[in-house]
Amino acid sequence: MKVRPLPSSGPYELVAWRINDKVRVRKNARYWDVANTRTELIDFLPIGSPTTALNLYETGQADIVFDNNLVPVDLIDVLIKRPDFHSFPMLGTYFIRCNTTRKPFNDPRVRKALALAVDKERIVRSSPRPANGPPIRSRRRASRAIIRPRGALRSERARKLLAEAGYPGGKGFPPFQYMFDAAAGGAAKIHGKVAVELQQMWREQLGLNMELRQVEWKVYLADEERLDFDLNRSSWFGDYNDADTYLNMFMSNNGNNRTGWTNAAYDELIRSADRENDPARREQLFQHAETMLIRDECPIIPLFLYVGLSYYDDTKIKGVYNNILDYHPLNAIYKVDAGTRKGTK
Repeated sequence: MKVRPLPSSGPYELVAWRINDKVRVRKNARYWDVANTRTELIDFLPIGSPTTALNLYETGQADIVFDNNLVPVDLIDVLIKRPDFHSFPMLGTYFIRCNTTRKPFNDPRVRKALALAVDKERIVRSSPRPANGPPIRSRRRASRAIIRPRGALRSERARKLLAEAGYPGGKGFPPFQYMFDAAAGGAAKIHGKVAVELQQMWREQLGLNMELRQVEWKVYLADEERLDFDLNRSSWFGDYNDADTYLNMFMSNNGNNRTGWTNAAYDELIRSADRENDPARREQLFQHAETMLIRDECPIIPLFLYVGLSYYDDTKIKGVYNNILDYHPLNAIYKVDAGTRKGTK
């Protein structure tokens, strides 16, 4: 019996889906721009191990590895020197959510103390850029929110705030947990390393005892949704290159907030910015909101900005253009040596 392809309006249509083997797609002859679809067949390989992905690439069984999680973390220092290894800035932030509905994290002085005690340069010493705010590339000047005291002054301010909140030297501060997910690939190591660094810094600088709680992804999502955590690791990738994609998610009734934090003044700043037609005035409103979010109230603590990582031989693979959203139209990608006949894996 002949099986007809799944109907598709895109440049490719599904040919086969073999569990734990591959997904194969073929050029769609009915696509409106079929003349500019460069590759006939594409195979997607469901690989969860960075080592396996690298081995498949090295042996020619895979042509492109796009997924950050499939880059061996321990080999980044070596890989980044290779001409076929590519890194580029991305519109993504790695940050901490604070559950502001739980004591003592309902006190902004506690949250600010935690934020000030984080040495971001230490966390990202061999990684991307430290984050002091959302990675909005269109911003013309630095927000007041990202100006941070350094070194001993920062630690001194953190300890003073914690004392003002009633926990001098960490005395009387209850044990608390930092929740992070058991991610696949290289992300699991990154989450674990960040968690250990935070645990050590808050113990050294503030005298706090933090437990690490690693959970499966489904448990992580469920507990975050119902605010069943103290602090947790979080990330967000912008849907578009504008401050709104980061700042509106922390409005009081936004489903992506997941901190329990509500602030009517913040909500009005975001609404006013969204109504504003003057770009300069709109930017000022967003900067004011950002200052409130990550300097004054601190329901979140930004840690670092993501960097995109991929590997492919750009003398053989064409049509790939690194960008902050990491979007790559497949119909534009092709192999120089094989034309459009062999396809790309």
